[in-house]
Amino acid sequence: MTGFVILAVLMITRILPTLLALPMMAVWIALISGIPFTDWLNEILLKGSMRLSSPITLVIFGSMFSNIIQKTGISDTIIKKAAEFSDDQPFSIAILMTAATAFIFLGMNGLGAIIMVGSIAIPIMTSAGIMAIDAVILILLGMVTGISLNFAGAATGIGIFGAENVLRYFTSSAVISLSITVIYIMVNIPRNKGIFRATAIILKHFFLGLLFVPVSFVQTLVKHFLHKPSPHNDRRKELPTAALITPIIPLVVIIVIGFTVGLGSEADGKIDPVAAALLGFLIASFYATIMISPAKTVNLFSGALIDGIKDIAGVIFLFMGIGMLVAATTHPASTEILDPFLKAVMPSSFYGMLIFFIILAPAALYRGPLNMYGMGSGIAAIMKNISSLPATSLYGMFRGVEFVQILADPTNSHNTWLAGYAGVDVNAVLKKILPYAWGACIMMMIVVFFMK
Repeated sequence: MTGFVILAVLMITRILPTLLALPMMAVWIALISGIPFTDWLNEILLKGSMRLSSPITLVIFGSMFSNIIQKTGISDTIIKKAAEFSDDQPFSIAILMTAATAFIFLGMNGLGAIIMVGSIAIPIMTSAGIMAIDAVILILLGMVTGISLNFAGAATGIGIFGAENVLRYFTSSAVISLSITVIYIMVNIPRNKGIFRATAIILKHFFLGLLFVPVSFVQTLVKHFLHKPSPHNDRRKELPTAALITPIIPLVVIIVIGFTVGLGSEADGKIDPVAAALLGFLIASFYATIMISPAKTVNLFSGALIDGIKDIAGVIFLFMGIGMLVAATTHPASTEILDPFLKAVMPSSFYGMLIFFIILAPAALYRGPLNMYGMGSGIAAIMKNISSLPATSLYGMFRGVEFVQILADPTNSHNTWLAGYAGVDVNAVLKKILPYAWGACIMMMIVVFFMK
């Protein structure tokens, strides 16, 4: 275990990038376990790197869709329209900016999306009197709420625990994210006197916008296909209202397939949730281009796919490294060494495991052992094999800890960029948001308890 610990420390201290540390861990585990060289080549290097092929495809399609949302100006428009409805009140702006961020992250993910949203939303919030650190945290909370319903954001869990187990926690994850977001806003953002009037205005604009979507859809199609475009006006016009619902379309497609054909195993005549998500991304991408610029559909698709792959090149290799690590830790030769160690430190009962994850939730910080985007992926794979708990419960526990990692980890690229852009200390963000992230973790453990 010495080599494993050394690599873990190098990764936690950021001396060694996670992209390199995970494959090196896989190699080290293979060496100390005595895995034959042929097995290492075939089972770990080759099959391991392809083990998360479905999640890799998922993040590629998700990144393509994210780029289309950004290239078409949909994300910018959503943020700016939210600001228009806020009535220049801090509380209203906090609600609308966070809600707009959550809505955008239904279809977007990655650092590029954070930079786009943060560079627009943070100045709007701070100019309204919201503290910079609160503006950063509101973006993080909005991001996590949106990602909770974004299949591409759950790619690692899908690769280890399966799409069906991940799907079971979609609704509860979103409810928990929304709950802690509301609590944070109520505690930290000063409420204006006209809060009820402001809320009524927000709801009015929201529902009127929804009602106008069908009309906007028809008007846009008529304009694109029956009217000739004006050669004298090449400037970008205001986007049609119908285009602004694009981020939620992939989720709608998954829900529709779930209620009609059904989500699950192909052997049971159902559709794999990952396949449903891929279809959702394609339909939503096509819808966005048709609503905004049908003549440029091919160029937008090809450009978004190329840029999307560029954006997640590191993520793809990270997933390959995770696959290698999972393959190494689950190989029969290595399980003989690793299983006894984990069984010695891991509680055997269901309730003991819940307490174990609640207490050790901060171990997901700083690329720690419960971080699913680091060595936690290998530990999760081992736990899945040796634990008597069902995979559904085990994933729920890791999902709870993930709230702490995504929201509070100072080593996250999105935390670092947001804090730097807002001019606040990333560790100050950690201290202020950790109680809420830990609370979300505890809430998820309660959900796991009732879903066992």
